[in-house]
Amino acid sequence: MSLILYASADFLIADKPHGMPTVPLKSRNDGNTLLDCVSEQYPQVLAVCGKNSWEGGALHRLDTATGGLVVFALSQSFYDKVSVLQNEGAFLKTYVAHVTDNVFFDKKTVKTYFRAYGPHSRIVKCETDSKRADSPVLYETRMKKLTEDGVECEIYRGFRHQIRAHLAYIGLPIAGDELYGSAIHGDFLQLECVGVEFDGFRYRKAR
Repeated sequence: MSLILYASADFLIADKPHGMPTVPLKSRNDGNTLLDCVSEQYPQVLAVCGKNSWEGGALHRLDTATGGLVVFALSQSFYDKVSVLQNEGAFLKTYVAHVTDNVFFDKKTVKTYFRAYGPHSRIVKCETDSKRADSPVLYETRMKKLTEDGVECEIYRGFRHQIRAHLAYIGLPIAGDELYGSAIHGDFLQLECVGVEFDGFRYRKAR
């Protein structure tokens, strides 16, 4: 079954399963990444020079444990154009997370800096002081309650594990999150990218 949900002359949108890497690691590629799957139908995605040479036209990445929408450029000119929008904070991604407790707010915005933390820098830690952070960028996550345990999260700029860390920071770790909460509440990370918006284009995954 194809993982591609939408395709145009310039880009495509694929639906990444939970547990599948978005792109290969620099040092290893076992052929089981979303990029590999996409390139079988659209080999031109591999000719795009992305953030790293081995990432092809992937315009953003999801954690291996996270599922949902990923946008791939099919041309260098489109990749370069949208990369500018991303740097300007004009690329919106919407996620749905299920948390381990009842949501205690209707709407909330969390803003922090981040730094790598722990053995092998596996996790990131929220910081309120930019001097203690790995980046001077203040990262923002906008949250809206959907159900008793469901939260919709919007981000324009994304740091590694941003939504996972921000929800845990306010005491609402995502169900199934072994790094920031507990896997007791689910056997997979219950976080999914369900919407993207950039340059006047908007796509929302049917649910």
